[in-house]
Amino acid sequence: MEYFELAGLTKEPFSMAPDPGFFYQSKGHGECLNRLEISLRLNRGLNVVIGGIGTGKTIMSRLLLGRFVEFGRDYNFHLILDPTWKDNVEFLIYLKRMFGISDKVSLQIDMMNQIEHYLIDTGIKLKKRIVLIIDEGQKMGSEQLEIIRTLLNFETNDTKLIQIIIFAQPEFKELLNKHPNFKDRISFGYSLNPMDIDDTKCFIDHRLKIAGLQYGEAIFTSHAKELVYEMTQGYPRKIVVTCHNLIIDMLTFDKKKIDSDIVLARLRKSDPLYV
Repeated sequence: MEYFELAGLTKEPFSMAPDPGFFYQSKGHGECLNRLEISLRLNRGLNVVIGGIGTGKTIMSRLLLGRFVEFGRDYNFHLILDPTWKDNVEFLIYLKRMFGISDKVSLQIDMMNQIEHYLIDTGIKLKKRIVLIIDEGQKMGSEQLEIIRTLLNFETNDTKLIQIIIFAQPEFKELLNKHPNFKDRISFGYSLNPMDIDDTKCFIDHRLKIAGLQYGEAIFTSHAKELVYEMTQGYPRKIVVTCHNLIIDMLTFDKKKIDSDIVLARLRKSDPLYV
């Protein structure tokens, strides 16, 4: 028997996997997701979402892709999860492979021309909207930003040939400030903040409900959820880790609910997440 079945659940409620099925649309996450969708549908160009570690940037990209599933024939999405390249040539080779461009050339200008022709053929002749999503954007360097800025220059009189979304940690702001020409291209920028106490409580309840908790039942007391917020400051990833451990503690000590005593006992253990 799985541990979550002992808690009366049908699936794991606080898994670390970015499962869109467990997504809770907080005020900030909902606004960001909706505005990103509008920006893509209006073909606005460059979008940047900045948030700290564990604020939910990765799952946002998955959810955004899900919103365009029914428009699969109209959109080509490409996702970069680890944007680390030693130089522009390696970056351009990566882009060519991702776009399915097989002709081998060695000069940067030739590779840029190939990518431009691909965007023209795909965007104009095949009438596809090409979207490039880059996660962990703070790993990129100045040279890569210049390549992206050049890609954004590829456009017709009335449409952009590629749209780009960058999800990054706060240090990406320093890089943006060094490149005002790139920063000025941002059509939609958003700072993704941790959740407040109300959203934190709803986040916990939502995940438990999706995991099979019956209506009217409760695993966490209201005060326990307030303490979880104090421990995690509303960071989704920390909430997930903390709540998982609390359920294990509840089962270990043969308790029926997670109350303030269990949460305070967890805090006293000086978990590395909170010291």
